[in-house]
Amino acid sequence: MNLPTAHPNALARRLTTAAVGLQLLGAILVQLYLVSAGPLAALTREAFARPDMVASTVVNIVAGCILVGLTTWGATQRWLRRHNAGDVDRPGRMVAVLLAVSLVLFVLISTGLALLQHGFYTLIFKHKEWVNQAFGYYGARRMLLMALPPKLCAILLTILGSWLAVRIAAWSVTPVAAAQAPSLQRRHAAWIAALTLLLWQLHVALVIGLYFMTYAGSAGMLEHAIGYWIVPALLLALAAWVCLRSLPPVLGVAGMGRAIAHGTFAFWLTQVLGIGLALLIIWSMTWSQLMRTAASYTTSVVSVLIYSVLLALSCYLGARLFYRRRATPPESASA
Repeated sequence: MNLPTAHPNALARRLTTAAVGLQLLGAILVQLYLVSAGPLAALTREAFARPDMVASTVVNIVAGCILVGLTTWGATQRWLRRHNAGDVDRPGRMVAVLLAVSLVLFVLISTGLALLQHGFYTLIFKHKEWVNQAFGYYGARRMLLMALPPKLCAILLTILGSWLAVRIAAWSVTPVAAAQAPSLQRRHAAWIAALTLLLWQLHVALVIGLYFMTYAGSAGMLEHAIGYWIVPALLLALAAWVCLRSLPPVLGVAGMGRAIAHGTFAFWLTQVLGIGLALLIIWSMTWSQLMRTAASYTTSVVSVLIYSVLLALSCYLGARLFYRRRATPPESASA
């Protein structure tokens, strides 16, 4: 268990798998506690009877696991490259320390977020008259005020906790300098970009879904599964495939940060192109045509297809922008 591994990326995979598994288990246990033994268990069970609550909870859990995985992978690879190592003397000990530290940090972060949310909403309630005048009773501004600050705090604390767990676990081992230092490969860069894009997609889908649920009737579980789970999974596969086909054979000195920038650029470029195309279509249609089109199921299918095409185009353009193609690998490049 403590023998050094041969593959230069094996340690990062082990640590990432352990961190994601613990994050998933912890999130599930928290939800089970809230449903069965929490102080508002009856209200929580009633809320979970709604499809939108179930769908959004699953999306939040998945997004948290992806964020933990990306942070753990990046922190491990960065630490190994800084020490010019591909492994450590006792990888089993590092995994065990990572799990122990991550468990403690998970409890602390969960408690801290609960206290922050309680204080934030208490502050809004104390100044509700000013909040109502400044942000309104309903609408996008009020929704962003209520949802964005807690969400940003959760994301930042999750990133900080995952990075800190890797750094603390690294203190318990010694890097093996003779091993091959890990390098960012094409498939890693493609999947990092695709997972970054998926993170943006999931968070934006949650915000938009919450906004429209305020003014529309609750949809069934099938509609939520398609919108929150199935379509994002298909978009993830498409983005990973396009990024992999578009990246140059050799990435040079590019690291994980460039792959994250690639995924972020591809997502927001897709949004800009999609909104622009939607506005052009809306301006070219009459009100009656627009109402008939909006009520058709075919419109949803065509919209997803157009969005997929724009997403693929954005991934391709991002690869051309962030990576310079090279005909032959440099002599110093790792295999």
